[in-house]
Amino acid sequence: MPRLPFVSRLLCLAVVLLMSVAVPAAAQIEKGEKTFGVHAGFVSRNTSGSAGLTFTYAFGNHLRIAPSADVFFRHNDLDALAVAIDMHFPFRVDSKVDFYPLAGLAYTSWGRHDFDNDSMKDVTSHTNGLGLNLGAGLELRASRAFRVRFEARYTLMQHLPTAVVAVGFGYVF
Repeated sequence: MPRLPFVSRLLCLAVVLLMSVAVPAAAQIEKGEKTFGVHAGFVSRNTSGSAGLTFTYAFGNHLRIAPSADVFFRHNDLDALAVAIDMHFPFRVDSKVDFYPLAGLAYTSWGRHDFDNDSMKDVTSHTNGLGLNLGAGLELRASRAFRVRFEARYTLMQHLPTAVVAVGFGYVF
């Protein structure tokens, strides 16, 4: 069995520690609450950055759906497009902070870029796959309509599993 890279092991440890801190209490999230935002982060697979969009919809105080789309920037001739549908399970930590474990499905299309010396063209091949997202996040309510989010997730997939650590900003409506 292959060993997880150092960043992945560190991420798994951080998720376990965050989950152990969660205190089941009344959440700040209200049924029907929606958030739209942007996020940026670090991708472990190709050691590059990422950027994306997120939308959340709360079905209740402790359950919300969070579809997202991300671009993993090219580094070492590897980049990706990732689309995910995660479920968040938020719990209040204090009056302005929520903790949420997350789980969901992900589709990632990794692109490998090679250069063909004969034709002088970029030759790209793709590895597409479905995966399972697991992770956790902290969300700070900066104001009634603005949230700041810190999130770590690991995507388990047969080819090219990866960890992403991101910070995001969202408008609540």
